[in-house]
Amino acid sequence: MAAFSHPLSSPSKDVLQPRIGASSFAVSSFASLQDVENKPASSRIWRPCALVDLMALGLLRRHSRCRRSPSKRWPKRTAVVRRGAEYGQEFVGEEVDQDLAESLQQRTLEALDLDFVLERLQALCYTATAAEMAIDPEVLLAQTPEEARALYALVVELTQLEDADLDLDAKLDIRTEVDQCRHGRVLEPPQLQKVSDSIEALLRLRNGLDGASARGVNIPLLMGHCQDIELPDRLLDIMLEAFQEDGELSLKKFPELGQLRERIRELEETCSKVMGEVLSSGKYSTYLSDDGYMQFGGRYVLGVKSRSKGKVGRLFDESRSGRVAYVEPYEVVQYADDLEQSKKALERMARRILGNMSLAISHAADALERCLKAAAHIDLARARLFLGEDMEGEVPTVGDDGIIAVRHARNPCLVLRGGKKVVGYRLELGKSSQCLLLTGPNAGGKTVVLKTLGLLALLARCGIPIPGGEAPRVDFFEVVLADVGDMQTIVDDLSTYSAHLVASRLMLSIAQGVGPRALVMVDEAGTGTDPQQGAALARAMLEGFLDMGARVVTTTHSNQLKDWAVE
Repeated sequence: MAAFSHPLSSPSKDVLQPRIGASSFAVSSFASLQDVENKPASSRIWRPCALVDLMALGLLRRHSRCRRSPSKRWPKRTAVVRRGAEYGQEFVGEEVDQDLAESLQQRTLEALDLDFVLERLQALCYTATAAEMAIDPEVLLAQTPEEARALYALVVELTQLEDADLDLDAKLDIRTEVDQCRHGRVLEPPQLQKVSDSIEALLRLRNGLDGASARGVNIPLLMGHCQDIELPDRLLDIMLEAFQEDGELSLKKFPELGQLRERIRELEETCSKVMGEVLSSGKYSTYLSDDGYMQFGGRYVLGVKSRSKGKVGRLFDESRSGRVAYVEPYEVVQYADDLEQSKKALERMARRILGNMSLAISHAADALERCLKAAAHIDLARARLFLGEDMEGEVPTVGDDGIIAVRHARNPCLVLRGGKKVVGYRLELGKSSQCLLLTGPNAGGKTVVLKTLGLLALLARCGIPIPGGEAPRVDFFEVVLADVGDMQTIVDDLSTYSAHLVASRLMLSIAQGVGPRALVMVDEAGTGTDPQQGAALARAMLEGFLDMGARVVTTTHSNQLKDWAVE
């Protein structure tokens, strides 16, 4: 392994820039090729910029073996260069570059296994909103150093709380219900009970944090989120303690419902008593088709012989055969009518209450969404704390100078998979060295080290404590790019080698102007082609990153690159 930060030679600065037109490219290429032929072999490999451009286009020809005169060679070269300028035009242009850049950045997150870490983070979330945020890098990744430091400060504040201070174990998954109310729908009791339970959980969360603050616990960021948990009094008045454990509207909360229910119970008892008396009296025994009475559509009826139905009471229905009529005795008609009216009144009153609840939710929809978001941020911070504890992580210092300094860095994925003996590394980048060039035998852990550095940089932007030993420092990297694995996932229509070249060009473009906030990782730079040519291309690319001020980590087996780093 070697570190280097020396200035690069000027000819390599424009390597792998977007391709230019055929005619202008041909003239510059001819001059460069002629210059190469007149140079000694020892100096040819590093000098010509245009020669490396031809290599990037896949058009390099072993011109030194050609025995024709220059006048006979130029027309053929012109045709070759023109074909090269036309080759791959579908991978050039601002819109194409933007799409490919987004694909490369997504591929970087996958290559560094960030998705595995975020899935573990999601599993530690209680609320539905936090669970969604946990696996969305666009939401999770801080955009500025200040934001990253604030995420860590929130995690640190959580460590000062007692268990009882943070009462948050509800899912709070009520966005669909809130949205339905916003659009004028009246919710059913189970949905409204779900909202009611969530509101009570939000209030418990706020009260717990208020109590901790009142005891003198310094949690300004948590209290900032806590202040967003504020709901209108009208909503609280109608929703709190509105349901019983069985899911029915609370009779204590709504006593008028209790009065109607009691009236209904009394009338049902009266109807049953009257029907019993009618049967026991034997008054209609000669007209009955069977013993006993039944409830038909909520009415109390007797089974009467069809020819005698007018002598018993009010007809409601008949059997299919027509032999039996279902009749409500005259003695129970008034009570049954009162019972029916009471049930309708109860239903109207319940619908009115449900409608008022839904209307209150509609009016408080924005406040509820703000509360859910605040609770999600607190829940997500707690999940980050728990995940850091699972990795035995530490909160790093987050600077703005492009520095990574860790005493015992372990790969987070290996730690989370339960590795008992995950090897730790003492790594430093950005202080005395702008680039780390990692070398060693196959299966020696080079790629693991590279991916560990990249993943630590991403975790620092997510506000997740990192497994880096004591007092780690991982600065904020605005751009994190990795060329690891098969880049054909970026450009499907190119060969593996050509896809790596396209990825290299995109990385140079994305890192331009970012300076030390760019972290670039290249696994086995320059492979897939002739070793000398690949080494020349890799050196030119790495020098381009260094000239931009980016931080670079690369692995290699190339002796030329090793010698270059040592020099």
